[in-house]
Amino acid sequence: MTTFDARRGWGTVTDSAGAEFEFHAAGIVGGSRHIDPGTRVAFDVVPGHRGRYEARGLTELSAAVASGSASHHEPA
Repeated sequence: MTTFDARRGWGTVTDSAGAEFEFHAAGIVGGSRHIDPGTRVAFDVVPGHRGRYEARGLTELSAAVASGSASHHEPA
């Protein structure tokens, strides 16, 4: 699941295991500064502020690819 507050520029994504990660509009790939709520995305998880992990490199998945929940790669 994806939520996004365009006014604040922040949102959250939930991976297939149910973990939730915050993201900033700057972390969206492709020049867009907006993701519609509920859009399925792929993303990377990176160390963020205050020792928490956050999502970056968000890429919208096409309906054909988005058969499951959002996916991510664990940090190395």
